[in-house]
Amino acid sequence: MRRPGFLALLSVLTVFTVASQIGWQGDNRLLSRWVGTHEDRPWWLDFYGDTMLVIDDTLVVDFRATRDSLIAYGDTSFSVAYWFVQDRLLVQTASGEIITMAPQDHLARPIHGDWRGDGVRIRIWRGGVASSRYASGTARSGEWQRRSRTIIFTWLPDSLDWTAQYDPLGPALLTTIVAPDSSTSTVILRKVLRQ
Repeated sequence: MRRPGFLALLSVLTVFTVASQIGWQGDNRLLSRWVGTHEDRPWWLDFYGDTMLVIDDTLVVDFRATRDSLIAYGDTSFSVAYWFVQDRLLVQTASGEIITMAPQDHLARPIHGDWRGDGVRIRIWRGGVASSRYASGTARSGEWQRRSRTIIFTWLPDSLDWTAQYDPLGPALLTTIVAPDSSTSTVILRKVLRQ
């Protein structure tokens, strides 16, 4: 699914060779998840530090931002002008359409995807399904449910529970895992943004 794929990327690239690049600083107002609608479909832009995701894309999008322009290229490619009005991000496409995007709370971000850390990998799917795999090759499947910053994984068939604390800014999960050899360890799992 391509969202504003019709935009003229080359013309904006020419502008970028002349425009001065702003630093990607911690106080940059783009550092958030922005939710809007484009062509009657949801359009989400998610900024993590110096990485940008367009929700439902497979790969992380490469992007360049100045104080008023944004170019993204990857599974989804677009070039837009942007500005902020009353805590909303307004995005203007090359065809002149203006998309109003609202910020989304960090805790409202979905946690589905791949999480990895210290010999364990957890895959969280929509619909409350999860799987885990250890470096030794042992795997489990089960369910998950979320209560704000707490995620509870129930691994089948033995109904083994792991409780994880979610750091939405990390993004990271802190959990105590029980390995196949019955040893326990505290692990920090980080969300994998690149596949």
